[in-house]
Amino acid sequence: MEQPSVLTFDDSVLAFSEEARAELARQQDLLELVKEERYKQWRGTIVPLLLMLLTGVLIFQYPKALWSWFIASLVLYSWNFIFLLLPTTRKGVQNNGNVVKQKKSREQRKLAYRRLLKKPKLTVEIVITLFLGRMVPLTIGFTLILGLGMIVLVGFVLTDYTAVAGLARLLMVQVVLIFIFYTLVNFLEPQTQGVSEIARSWKKRMGAAKLKGRTASFIVKSAAVAVLVTVAIIFIGALVIPGYTFLTLLTSLKDYGIWDVLLFLGIFLEQFWIMRSFQSVMSTRMAHQMLNSRIDNLQDLVERANRITSTTDEDLARCDALQALTREFYSLMLYDVYRIDLFGRSPVYLVGPRKKYVFDEKVLCHVP
Repeated sequence: MEQPSVLTFDDSVLAFSEEARAELARQQDLLELVKEERYKQWRGTIVPLLLMLLTGVLIFQYPKALWSWFIASLVLYSWNFIFLLLPTTRKGVQNNGNVVKQKKSREQRKLAYRRLLKKPKLTVEIVITLFLGRMVPLTIGFTLILGLGMIVLVGFVLTDYTAVAGLARLLMVQVVLIFIFYTLVNFLEPQTQGVSEIARSWKKRMGAAKLKGRTASFIVKSAAVAVLVTVAIIFIGALVIPGYTFLTLLTSLKDYGIWDVLLFLGIFLEQFWIMRSFQSVMSTRMAHQMLNSRIDNLQDLVERANRITSTTDEDLARCDALQALTREFYSLMLYDVYRIDLFGRSPVYLVGPRKKYVFDEKVLCHVP
């Protein structure tokens, strides 16, 4: 019976290089697709912007429409993730190079899933990336939608329009909280696992402060708690309070006739168009930046793998270098850029876990 061959160190480096090159080619093909769709994409936002300005003029002429504007915006803001489930198609690239894909059995997937759950930090990172990462491309669209409502509302308040007096303060506070929330989300950069990097930096600060004494440690820990409390307040204000604001608006409606219902439906469709147009533009921009960064990192990993093959260092140093490369590669490839569209139009790029790697037991062994 023929004995299975044992992989040498050079074989391991070669296998890593082939996998890295295959992923590099895949990312480059996806970048070309993004560049193609990004070209002239901003032109698709001109008509929605003009329609939004015309709606602003209409609201000044028919003030009751302001409530429809805010109700529609809160519905979209609170439930925008549902619209990603609308009939969509995916357009991607399949470039696996010479790498043979081995289909995982159900038991292997269950084992990898259990192993993933045993890594709470990674699990939390994936959840944050999925939840907050999808909000980043929505920032501009909702800033425009809620900003228009805020401008009109302030205009009514300054002109002493009494119909908005009871809800003006609540709506202003709500809009400001949402603006702060989106600013925070963009600062955290969850689509590139920025939250994990910030958490690691705070961990290093607390470790360094502990070495300096109790006072320094107490100050750093107090600052960390203050930051967490502030972030929690912002998240509650932006994710929970909108439900209360929405119900308050609904219960405050009076004399809401069929014309107002039709107007609300029109405003809702208009806002969805605005949201989707700018989500498409900003997600394409985000994907372009991410793919450029990933390609640079993959090229660097391939070059370092080539240097390992040609180096004359001791075997232990070469093994450590390959382990470091493998760890960096899998940490990078745990996430992927996915493309969805609405009936073939208005493409949106999202960041999510790559099943090929997330549910691979071998990969999870290399990821902290």
